[in-house]
Amino acid sequence: MSEKITYDLNIATANINDAGTDATVKIQLIGEKGKSPEVALDKPGNDFEQGDHDTYRVTIDDIGDLKKVRLFHDNGGMQPGWCLGALSIRWSTSELGTVAGGLPAEKLTVQHWWPELGAVSGTVRVQVDGSIFGLPQDVTVSGVWLAKDSGGIDKTFDLKTSGRKETVLTALSGIGGPPR
Repeated sequence: MSEKITYDLNIATANINDAGTDATVKIQLIGEKGKSPEVALDKPGNDFEQGDHDTYRVTIDDIGDLKKVRLFHDNGGMQPGWCLGALSIRWSTSELGTVAGGLPAEKLTVQHWWPELGAVSGTVRVQVDGSIFGLPQDVTVSGVWLAKDSGGIDKTFDLKTSGRKETVLTALSGIGGPPR
């Protein structure tokens, strides 16, 4: 039986007009050992609305180091087009053990990935707290469209990573170790 890996997905819908979608958004992770199943991203409430930041947890069989991510939707609902603003993928694990002197320790391993997104820019007018006299300001945002009339509803992106980061946290209180 294959080891299960849990990924945290942070997905931002661009904050430009008509960026949100009513379609069912799905993701597929592609690694050096294979592909994940297609996973529908859905939680209670209304996902993928303009300016939203949504977080999802996906547990799949180990497919090795991630290389690509495929995002797509079913083109359903009243407004199916969607503008992805940002995506990050995080994996982490922790192990309990000991270090020199028998002190309890926790080893935390974390890896982040993010896609190279194309850019579609738009300008929105927003009210910014603290702006001079509270006047609206123009803000430029970027994203990539998944829409039939904007290059398609199914896109695959190469992933970048900063590599695995391992940290050993020592002297966990209340877990074993010599008496004080």
